[in-house]
Amino acid sequence: VYGMINIYKEPWQASLCKHSEAFDAGLMHGDMEYAVSNIAFYHTLALFGCGSNLQESSHSLQKHIQRGLQYNQNGMVKTMAIFEQMAFDLMGLEKNAYDSHYGGLNEDAVLDMTIKNKVAALTRTLNQKIRYVKYMCGDMDAAAKHYDLQQELYANCAGQATTGRTVFFFITTFIDGLIGLYFARKHRDDEAKWTGVGETAIEHMAKWAKSCSWNFANKLSLLQAEFFFLKDDEQAYSCYKASIKQAREHRFNHEEGLAHEKLATY
Repeated sequence: VYGMINIYKEPWQASLCKHSEAFDAGLMHGDMEYAVSNIAFYHTLALFGCGSNLQESSHSLQKHIQRGLQYNQNGMVKTMAIFEQMAFDLMGLEKNAYDSHYGGLNEDAVLDMTIKNKVAALTRTLNQKIRYVKYMCGDMDAAAKHYDLQQELYANCAGQATTGRTVFFFITTFIDGLIGLYFARKHRDDEAKWTGVGETAIEHMAKWAKSCSWNFANKLSLLQAEFFFLKDDEQAYSCYKASIKQAREHRFNHEEGLAHEKLATY
């Protein structure tokens, strides 16, 4: 409920304690799969959705990964290792979270392995994490490369959900839209493609914002700002300012910082 349903209606921060409580309840009743699944949801929401403190998240992930190993929940451990690597990357640390859980491989090798072995869920999660980090760190060419890879993977995996299942998908839609609008402003031969990516993201975000403005209003405003920037429309400035204000009021501090950064490039 809190990982796949309430995220459409309730502030994401309100679900964190519920996942933590579910983890404790699972341990109390001996349901280790339920416990570790909920703590993985917790970290997905904390890092991708709420922008929780990276150092604290890293320490918490290390603890929960060890618990997951003790309970033989290796699938979720591999997922949480991806989140731990994300925290390391965003803090600028040269650490390899995959070393202990993927046979000493680095991230590129882990991605190649999951694609080759057709481990769809891990491949999708890892590629989404890579796009997010590359965009946040300003490596736009790599972000675009991994967007194209994801589209190729979706095309080869008919029937997979591509949006709207978990917080992962909401944030991926947001980031993909920003990637698209950035490249659309380059006015290259592929401008129509990237403009379409941005417009699709705006369409989805507008729909979700009607269900829960708390979670999505600032993201919609930033996408609209970038779209108006593309169109050389002066409404861009007011949308940047609206995104900053909404992110601050709704406690998405990481996205407030992102909106400030985008306004500075306007």
